[in-house]
Amino acid sequence: MTLPFKQFYKSFLRSFGQVMLQGNAITGLLFLLGIGLSSPTMLLGSILATISGLAVAKLCRFDLTTMENGLYGFNAVLVGVAVFYFLPVSLTSLLIVIFGGAFSTALTHFMLVRLTSVPAFTTPFILSTWGLLLFIDYAKLSTVPSTVSSTVLSSDLAGYSFSGLNSATLVDYFQASMRGISQVMLQDYWLTGVFFLCAIFIHCRTAALWAFIGSTVGLLLATGFNFPHEKVMMGLYGFNSCLVAIALVGRYENKPWLIMLAILLAVVFTRAFEWLSIPALTAPFVISTLLIIALVNIHRSYADKRKAQHNLQ
Repeated sequence: MTLPFKQFYKSFLRSFGQVMLQGNAITGLLFLLGIGLSSPTMLLGSILATISGLAVAKLCRFDLTTMENGLYGFNAVLVGVAVFYFLPVSLTSLLIVIFGGAFSTALTHFMLVRLTSVPAFTTPFILSTWGLLLFIDYAKLSTVPSTVSSTVLSSDLAGYSFSGLNSATLVDYFQASMRGISQVMLQDYWLTGVFFLCAIFIHCRTAALWAFIGSTVGLLLATGFNFPHEKVMMGLYGFNSCLVAIALVGRYENKPWLIMLAILLAVVFTRAFEWLSIPALTAPFVISTLLIIALVNIHRSYADKRKAQHNLQ
């Protein structure tokens, strides 16, 4: 086994793991299998986009350690999944997958190098996919019917039928919570969510616990706000909350109230994007997380100034 191959498979698998901020190759492998369990087509898209993104990182000689940690590939994973959510497999969609993966990696590099004070998270995926959606609309390419996931749509999810709110059981809500985890990668199969949760648990038990809490609390909040029940049970108000919880528990593990606030914001922002008829993707996660980090930094700066003034007196 040559060193370049070792570098590749580590980078490749960790790219999948980093979608949920887990830099672990085994976790990434289980994520990959979880996608395949729900949608082999989306698995193909994620693989092609990731290879394309890593090829760009290698050819452009981006930082090797960053690449091996999967930080240049995870946005490409999401782009590849998203393209085959919207488009059927064809030569055109395959080219879009390859281009989208490459572009998201280049955008990731720009943010890592030029915008060092702002965590990139999934921003390159969001911007790349929004751009691709505009191109798809401009080119009038036929899109895939909403039969796999409705994470980015504002439709009424007419293809799905769930029990009414009053008749929903604990099993229904458990499956909805698992869908909140699986929807991070645009998968609506609850068992895929279980796969993803186990994958996170392998790398970090605390992150797995908060992934479940984030998805479940997002589900309960959306139910309490009387958001569309079909979307609630699809996990569409849980996946951004799941990501928020994972991202912030590593920073503010001893401040659960802060994480809960971010979860609330993620649910509200998700609904706001629906009202605006803008594909939310993971934008509510990015906005909520950055907002909480900014508020904490402002508070710390203010506290430091107060302390310095007190010491001078």
